[in-house]
Amino acid sequence: MPGQNKIYDELLAEFRFDRTRWFLWYPVFLGGGIALYFACRWQPGIWWLALPLPFLGFRLWPAVRSHPLAAGLLTVCLLISLGFSASLVRTLVVAAPVLQKRAVVTVTATVLEKSMDYASGRLLLGTPAFQDAGRMPALDRIRISSRSDIATAMPGDIIRVRAVLLPPPAPAYPGGFDFQRQSYFQSIGAVGYAIGSIEKIGQEGGVLSVIKRLSALTRSRIANFVLAYSKERTAGFIIAILTGDKGAIEEGELEDMRSSGLAHLLAISGLHMGMIGGLIFYIMRFLLALFPYLALHYPIKKIAALVALLGLTGYLFVSGMNVSAVRAYIMISAVFLAVCFDRRALSFRTIAMAALLILLVLPESLLTPSFQMSFAAVFALIALYERAGPSLSRFARSGGMLRRFFAYLAGILLTSLVAGLATAPFSLYHFGQVASYSLIANLMAVPVMGLWIMPWAIVSFLAIPLGLSFSLILMGWGIDIILDTARETASWPGAAQYLGSFPVSILIGISLACLWFLIWRKKIRWLAVPVVLVLFGALAFQRAPDIIIAESGNLYAIRTREGSTYLSSDRAEKFEAERWRLVLGDTKEEVPPSGFTCDPDGCLYKREKLLIAFPETEAGAEMDCARADIVISRRPVRKSCRHPELVIDRFDLWRQGAWSLYLTDSSAKFETVNGLRGLRPWVPERYRERYFKNPG
Repeated sequence: MPGQNKIYDELLAEFRFDRTRWFLWYPVFLGGGIALYFACRWQPGIWWLALPLPFLGFRLWPAVRSHPLAAGLLTVCLLISLGFSASLVRTLVVAAPVLQKRAVVTVTATVLEKSMDYASGRLLLGTPAFQDAGRMPALDRIRISSRSDIATAMPGDIIRVRAVLLPPPAPAYPGGFDFQRQSYFQSIGAVGYAIGSIEKIGQEGGVLSVIKRLSALTRSRIANFVLAYSKERTAGFIIAILTGDKGAIEEGELEDMRSSGLAHLLAISGLHMGMIGGLIFYIMRFLLALFPYLALHYPIKKIAALVALLGLTGYLFVSGMNVSAVRAYIMISAVFLAVCFDRRALSFRTIAMAALLILLVLPESLLTPSFQMSFAAVFALIALYERAGPSLSRFARSGGMLRRFFAYLAGILLTSLVAGLATAPFSLYHFGQVASYSLIANLMAVPVMGLWIMPWAIVSFLAIPLGLSFSLILMGWGIDIILDTARETASWPGAAQYLGSFPVSILIGISLACLWFLIWRKKIRWLAVPVVLVLFGALAFQRAPDIIIAESGNLYAIRTREGSTYLSSDRAEKFEAERWRLVLGDTKEEVPPSGFTCDPDGCLYKREKLLIAFPETEAGAEMDCARADIVISRRPVRKSCRHPELVIDRFDLWRQGAWSLYLTDSSAKFETVNGLRGLRPWVPERYRERYFKNPG
């Protein structure tokens, strides 16, 4: 029909107008393939690596290349298949044995990395060998913590220590953050703690080994120096911004930073890379300009850019090279390289290239909060300054120092506001909380960070090798201001709002809609607005689990009709209880809910027409099997218990991991940790053997 053809032509014209922005969707489709891989409940075979080949072949076919629609669809399919295959390749490359049960062993291994504070520390050990261990798997890496002797162990040392080793921890609840998957992609097969003294027995040799451990050794020596010459309150903050290790930060201070919205100052990312690179660039350019001959005969701006790039490379080297640091390095490096070639680099295209590179090399990073929040913030900020940047620059240049100061404050305000809004959905999904006063706290803290702390951080990198500690003391003055700001804003009513998490499908929908709005520049971008409003409205209808049971069975949580949460114990499984707050919200109730009663044989919970039993003894289990609709026991329950609609006992928890129950008037739906993950290499063997080799 003519009307429909006209609408189609108008839409096509708008897409063609933004032809230069089609490339920005490439990392989105690549990430879609990665997401599909990790969403699978089965492990794809090696033949899936050939998935991109047919799409590539058809895409290169001349007849297809001449048809824009077919070429576009094949490009999308090619990118999705590349993401899927890259994830499979990465899974095969990092594959290493994983410990399946607790073991007490004497281990001899090489120290790869060290993270420490005043009281304890953690060691990442490579190529461990075990004594008196029985049938221990040949683990590639292990991580242990220790409260003594750790100061003497340095990266590259070969040590011997008696330790308790455990499998990497499973998610605390179905759909929660997967520590086992994270450990798998780091080739860490076990975690644990030392129960004896650490004995140094040698030093690893070889040129390649020296290069491999040089970064870890540098970070460790910086951390040791800072701990020795800084105040305890500021040392953890200094180590975090110099080396990327946040292990020495006191837990109370860290919680204040999270609640005030200042935790991003601790993670080496675009803010730190930009400040370091910018300071080196302007200082170097200023020093070169002091010599007229150099300023007149040499491109001092390009020389300063190259020096800044060299400094950034060194900062990345000692930062541990996490995803946010690598992303920021690529972005800022592109800016300085553009200065060298007289080009403009800070653009959407640059961040898309950075995302493509990281996703192809480290596809698992797509699932991490660091990747998602850092790219969301930078993408939103580029969109902001693409539109508001020229006006703000003209305002700053048209007046004196006072106007420039106000322009700087306006920039901080806009940056904090936009970055906070861009990262809020991801913060809520991963951490279940938002910082109510983040804008105020950042307005006070970011200038101190940029104008005082980071300049002294640059001096510290030069002073520490000389044994000078004055810069650490001066940094500490600014850090005290930031920590005081965090403590003050965190103490205000409602500073941290624990709203609970929501399904990943809503997060994906919000992300795609926001990308649609930011990438396109014509009227079609406004189609995203009603989609975002609907998705945010859907958050109000999301339902948290009514009951969560820990894998050990020693702790369970009941969410009442009023929305508060009752925990069965205040002492058991404290880590799980803290993680549950992310999905249940921060409404802990000390008093048992109505309908909940207990006796020496266990507890009963009456909810509508359902009777839910938590037996503690064998006699209690027998009684509950005859009367309850759901039996949840941390002890084995006999197979003759057939009356209940659902029975969850010790073996179900052991194989399936933590459980979530959603109750209705007369029935219950459930999810399990391993049921959602499926047959993947990072899932314990006991689940894969039971539920896939013998589903019945």
